[in-house]
Amino acid sequence: MQYMGKSVLFLMVILFFCSAGSVGASPAQDQLKQTIDSIIEVLKNPEFKSEAQKENRRVALKKIVAERFDFEKMSQLSLARHWKERTESEKSEFVVLFGRLLEDTYIAKVEVYTDEKFVFLTERIEKKKAQIDTKVATKTVEIPINYRMYTRENGQWMVYDVVIEGVSLVGNYRSQFGQMLEKDSFEVLMDKLKKK
Repeated sequence: MQYMGKSVLFLMVILFFCSAGSVGASPAQDQLKQTIDSIIEVLKNPEFKSEAQKENRRVALKKIVAERFDFEKMSQLSLARHWKERTESEKSEFVVLFGRLLEDTYIAKVEVYTDEKFVFLTERIEKKKAQIDTKVATKTVEIPINYRMYTRENGQWMVYDVVIEGVSLVGNYRSQFGQMLEKDSFEVLMDKLKKK
């Protein structure tokens, strides 16, 4: 089963590129920028450059990503109507497996960081949700990326979806999981996630 299309693969690289802040940015944008800056700091840290430090580097990166991405909400949105059909135990296990899939793919791609430019463009805030529009500029192309976020009661802004070149990460998985669950059982889906 193929989980990642071209657009989704871009996501794994995009978040981690150099960022440029904006004057008067919202708390959502500020918090996203803090996450990006923290990731770049780990990637540039000489202590983490060697192959012997690969696992320690990944642990540090996963910790940063987990603080900004809401894998439970992403899991819920990706399963859509199938989420309600699951037991609490099944939901918990799915969040762990799906989160691990996202993290592992993310980290594998982020380690190819080579000083591309990450630019904040616009932001739209509506009550407790925000969309931060950005782009990654390389020498030859510009890739638009939109981050969809929501705020928790404590004021922390969390990413629940990323749209890359018009393709939603959550929507991509929702389509794939939906097709699978029309043909196979939830257990089959879980087995495939365990093998990833």
